[in-house]
Amino acid sequence: MSKKVEENETLEELIIQLNGLLNEIKIEQKNLKKTIDTNHKVNMQKFAKLIDYSEISDMTNTIFERRIASIEKLLYEVFKS
Repeated sequence: MSKKVEENETLEELIIQLNGLLNEIKIEQKNLKKTIDTNHKVNMQKFAKLIDYSEISDMTNTIFERRIASIEKLLYEVFKS
């Protein structure tokens, strides 16, 4: 009978240890989720800035392309005549 009592105590101790580990894992997962959410927010802000810079760059390139096209047109007209 003492063997069964020892087995039960050992099982109860193991269950307590497992519950403790599960609680630690839950806390760690919550912390990881907070970190991931924060990082995601920061990344989205950075992507928004990159998109803005890209749009500005595209507008600048468009202006330069128009200027170059008009210069080419003028040069073509000058050399054509």
